[in-house]
Amino acid sequence: MKAFAEFIKREFLLVIAGIAALVSCLFVPVTNYINYIDTNTIGLLFCLMIAVAGFRESNLLAALSRKLLGKGTAYTRRTGITLVFISYFSAMLFTNDVALIAFVPLTAAIFADKPKTMSYVIVVQTAAANLGSMLTPFGNPQNIYLYSYYKMTPADFFSATVPVFIVGGILILLLCLFIKNEPLTIQGREKVQLGKKGYIIMYTLLFLLCLLAVFGVMDVIVVFASVCMVAIILDLRLFAGVDYSLLLTFAFFFIFVGNIQNLDAVKNFVTSIVSDREMLASVAVSQVISNVPAAIMLSGFTENARALVVGVNIGGLGTLIASLASVISFRIYMETDDAKPIRYLLTFTAVSVGLLAIIYPFAILFLNR
Repeated sequence: MKAFAEFIKREFLLVIAGIAALVSCLFVPVTNYINYIDTNTIGLLFCLMIAVAGFRESNLLAALSRKLLGKGTAYTRRTGITLVFISYFSAMLFTNDVALIAFVPLTAAIFADKPKTMSYVIVVQTAAANLGSMLTPFGNPQNIYLYSYYKMTPADFFSATVPVFIVGGILILLLCLFIKNEPLTIQGREKVQLGKKGYIIMYTLLFLLCLLAVFGVMDVIVVFASVCMVAIILDLRLFAGVDYSLLLTFAFFFIFVGNIQNLDAVKNFVTSIVSDREMLASVAVSQVISNVPAAIMLSGFTENARALVVGVNIGGLGTLIASLASVISFRIYMETDDAKPIRYLLTFTAVSVGLLAIIYPFAILFLNR
């Protein structure tokens, strides 16, 4: 029973998605529910997860951070800014989840003797990763899905995300100025051992193949087969780096949305609410169930792709559960010595809601110009 409770706590979004899919099936005549599932999106996510797992196994991101930070005497503000913007820029390539998994533990270790500064930097770092990941179609799962679902062109996508990305970066920099500036000793640590150069080259090629598939240059099936074959040959452990619960969550939500779209009364009602309010709806729904399922749910009821892309991305700000990446940071913080969850959550809410309050009206004005 305890193990079951722990599973629900750990995979609450997967459980919600599964229940939603099951209940919706009760109201729709028996059909081929598998046809609802967007296999291209799930295949692309799987391939990107394998490639990024390769980078993790090779310690590429860890080595980069050590190089940028150096060692010896530094200052808290400069170090904090470096860690925050490493997350901001790496998230656009490797996803916000991976950026935080890679760099939040490093932040916790460096600021271990300054717990208040540590918690603030992690909060800003989390917001930076969420905003940084919005820039590219492969920066986070919802972007991969929406870019594919709406068959967006690079011009369509980047024209929507670049202005908000830039404004977000400026606001993140301003938040970094509130980091208390004190001397900080970055202890000399063991040198990070990079993986084999040949392996890193292969993982980079796999990542590039994934990008070609995202932009429609290569067939997803060809890329999927290539990635699996290389992973089997180089390192079977890469398959363990795939977030299968997220992929299954996607599948469940695809079934749920597909069923809802077959219920005319419900579909018409939801469409009437979402129409011309895509950004507000996506931000609001994200606060409750997080931005990935919000993107899947709302995409079935609007053709306004640009508003939905921006809405679910800035919707990752606000509550802790608005983005699963934020939950990852919180879990890592809670493993630190003398963690103060209430203080962290208050700081997180103030920063995240404040950013959302500033960015939301800007995004509305920009998209309506």
